[in-house]
Amino acid sequence: QEASQKQSSGPSAEEVAKLPLWEQNLQKRGTSEGQVQLFNKGGVAIAAQWSMSSQTWIEVGQVMGSSDGGMIDGVQYDHVLPIEVDQTGGGVAKLQIGYNNGENPFVAAQRFIDAYMLPQYHLNEIADYIQQRVGNQTPTLGGAGGAASTGAAAVATTGLPMISYQHLPMPGYKSFELPAKTATTTLEKMKKKIEEFGRLSDTQIAALSSLMETLAVTNRYHSSKIQPDELKVISEMLETFPPTEAFPALDLARFTVSHPDAAASKNLAYWNSVIAKAVSMCEDTSGLEGPAAVAVPMLSLRLFANAFRGGPGSLQAVESQLQPVLKCCEKFIISNNKNVRLSAATLLYNVSYCLHSNEASSVIASQVVVQVDSILKNKSYETEALVRSLVALGTAAMCSPEAKETAKSLFVVSRVEMAASPHGDLAKAVAKEVYNVLQ
Repeated sequence: QEASQKQSSGPSAEEVAKLPLWEQNLQKRGTSEGQVQLFNKGGVAIAAQWSMSSQTWIEVGQVMGSSDGGMIDGVQYDHVLPIEVDQTGGGVAKLQIGYNNGENPFVAAQRFIDAYMLPQYHLNEIADYIQQRVGNQTPTLGGAGGAASTGAAAVATTGLPMISYQHLPMPGYKSFELPAKTATTTLEKMKKKIEEFGRLSDTQIAALSSLMETLAVTNRYHSSKIQPDELKVISEMLETFPPTEAFPALDLARFTVSHPDAAASKNLAYWNSVIAKAVSMCEDTSGLEGPAAVAVPMLSLRLFANAFRGGPGSLQAVESQLQPVLKCCEKFIISNNKNVRLSAATLLYNVSYCLHSNEASSVIASQVVVQVDSILKNKSYETEALVRSLVALGTAAMCSPEAKETAKSLFVVSRVEMAASPHGDLAKAVAKEVYNVLQ
């Protein structure tokens, strides 16, 4: 991966033209103190920060270029930073991470982790590195002669509240991926189960085997490819197998969507179709018995959750179907099975992070609040599932004033700390932050 570095004089005229007009800034409300937004002011890009007290955007200065900008894999970034990663077999891989002015460092760090399939625990470390390298350079205003060099480092954390919360909002998506140590064994068992049904042709079995061989080598996801005929066999199983036999295909789909090439933009239509099929399977589960009765809802919810983190194609697909996906989640949210409960909590967690990372939909954010309230009332969720649910609640309320009002109207705040009290220090700490957000 190589980046072509070049001096930048700031956003292009085309980029500036796409920015919201400064004259209409009152039409775009901020969501947190210190949030940064770029505007088009007379054909010039300016940065402004949101003031919660005055409920207005305060102009900070003109957006200038950065001397360390460049391109990575055909994508232009305001900053291209060197980063070294220890390799499993020894040695160091010299990579580069792209960061744009005003971007949340955690979003850039998560993008880097996803691109190279790095362990999730590196997220804070990488985000801190970005802030250290770019924050000191006042990234939003860029040039040395920027109009507001004092205090401008704070704008590197767009989307993060100035109030210091340790657990809110969440730093990135969570997923249910294929464990590297047991990948081969897990996939072999899945293949055996599918073959027992006797519904696939030799050609389909060959495509299935090829797909599983690729998925089993998890440390090569950054370079391996998923072929169209391999994706096709999953959709064919979902379409032709009876619901009682389709759950291994759902399981395979939720692993496959975690592969970067499979979840790329080129496969948007494919994941739209697969997610829609999973939603339809969830609509009528009354006739399911045995393993399928738990597996279909659990694996559907995990497919939806994984789609957020898989890649741009799967992300766009699940974003376009948030309403039916949440309807599916609502149906199984009070499940008797703990794996289904964890799946539902994780899906709500990822939906909230999606809202936080983009322009929040008040309708979707309010639905998250209502569903988490059902979880708090039910009192059956295990610690990890409850913590994820609380983080989803707090994040949804932070990014949508309407969702916060929904929480107030339901008196959710009265249940937050009580629900967390039996679940240890972490749950209590998260609940305290959620309580403060809901005030």
